[in-house]
Amino acid sequence: MKKILLTFGMALVILNSYAQTEEPKITELSLSEAIATGLDNNFSIKIEKQNIDIATRNNSWGQAGLYPSLTFNLSQGLGRSEIGENPSAFAYGAFQSRNLQPSLALSWGLFNGFNVRITKERLELLQQQSVGNATVVVETSIQGMVEAYYTVRLQEEQLRIFERSLLLSKDKYNYSKLKGELGSAVTFDILQDKSAYLTDSSNYVTQLFNVQSAKRNLNLLLGIDVETTYELTDSLTVEVQQFTLDELYARMVANNSNLKNQYINQEIFKRDIGIATAAMYPSVSLSLGANKNFQVQNTTQATFRSGEPGRAGIESVNTNYNANFTLSFTIFNGGRIRRQIENARVNEQIAAIRVDELKQSLKNSLINTLEFYRLRARLYQIAIENRQTAEFNLTLGEDRYRNGTISSFDFRDLQLNYLRSALSELQTKYNLVESEVELMRLTGGILEEYETE
Repeated sequence: MKKILLTFGMALVILNSYAQTEEPKITELSLSEAIATGLDNNFSIKIEKQNIDIATRNNSWGQAGLYPSLTFNLSQGLGRSEIGENPSAFAYGAFQSRNLQPSLALSWGLFNGFNVRITKERLELLQQQSVGNATVVVETSIQGMVEAYYTVRLQEEQLRIFERSLLLSKDKYNYSKLKGELGSAVTFDILQDKSAYLTDSSNYVTQLFNVQSAKRNLNLLLGIDVETTYELTDSLTVEVQQFTLDELYARMVANNSNLKNQYINQEIFKRDIGIATAAMYPSVSLSLGANKNFQVQNTTQATFRSGEPGRAGIESVNTNYNANFTLSFTIFNGGRIRRQIENARVNEQIAAIRVDELKQSLKNSLINTLEFYRLRARLYQIAIENRQTAEFNLTLGEDRYRNGTISSFDFRDLQLNYLRSALSELQTKYNLVESEVELMRLTGGILEEYETE
């Protein structure tokens, strides 16, 4: 036992020395400030913002294929021909040539079965879907931030309860030692109080770690350095709401972000049907082109039959222009187009089924969460009364213990009963807040509740 006391004493010395060192600056942090920080720095939200930028850039008429494409090409060729003596040839020997050929080509699809318009509509829907996906991530992140923020407050409140229990055990232990010195307490009672004091000391030190761990988890969600320190200003408070299922369900159907995204996905599949159907129409395209051919031929190493000597640098320039209209129409390709159309329609039907499935799943989650909220509200009211009763009994028991009416074991039972009831009240309060936040997320109201604070 002396070894345990020595170890605990050394731990207290280390904690005190750590507290006396220069501490980092502690700033205050409200829930709204925490959420604002997280919206700017959260890593998942940053990624979704980049995805929105990509979808926004892709949503253009150029990406849909409305505008023509203009291409410039430049080619250069080198050649050498060696012709032996041949009576039928007008010249023999070595011929060298160089040519440079720039060209400019324009191609433009004038009509392709309304594919451009449908593709542009699909790109707009993809942009909306990207925004919707980001909204889901933001809502989930805000929910995590709120819960993490209140988790820190929960751990801090629990720390205060453990601290109160520790101070009570310490006072009780000192009182037992004083009675022992006066000869009115037996060694067994003193050791019993000492054991309770050490147990509460261990709980307090462990809870200190839990507080710091909760703060680090909050910092991670906020996207800031995990070692940042601050003092939370919003307390863990709750007000029991009288929610009705019909009202919550109507709000969920109208505002749930996952359901909105599924509606957008269904519209995208409708556009896929249009794109597949466009292949059944004829397409008309225009192509314009121009090229110029600069050629230089060297015949200094060649001999002409006429006796004329070869010449160096014989140049020639040719210019060509072309314009073409092309009409293409697929008459038969093994039924691939019709299969693509049917597959697109099946995908649309699948999307509609998924909408119905999601509605049922969300309704089930909403009912369960609402029932859970009501259950937790009742448990919270019971926990309040239980804690009040245990606290009152502890106050009476402390006087009776000092008067010798109850034993040390009985007083310890009262103390532990208060500790359990106080911790249970805090936990049920946090659980109630957690269920309320989940209801707000399911019904699409979490952004209005927290983002605009």
